[in-house]
Amino acid sequence: MSPVGDGALFDEYRTEVEAMLAVGRPLSAVERMLERAPLDSDERSVLWLLGWALHENVGAGEPVELALVEGGAPDRPVSR
Repeated sequence: MSPVGDGALFDEYRTEVEAMLAVGRPLSAVERMLERAPLDSDERSVLWLLGWALHENVGAGEPVELALVEGGAPDRPVSR
């Protein structure tokens, strides 16, 4: 779910943040990627907070396996 803007683009960058941390990239690399992302400042802030929250919980000591889900996750209703 995107806070504002293009939801598909936000979702792509959210997946990128999660994937970078899952393979052991440092939070500073995530920050550099987000600085160049064509997102508005609120979206960048949300993704930075996600990265910050995940960075200590994902790493070599706790491997994460990313897998595609056939058909994807069902859409959830969004209230505004």
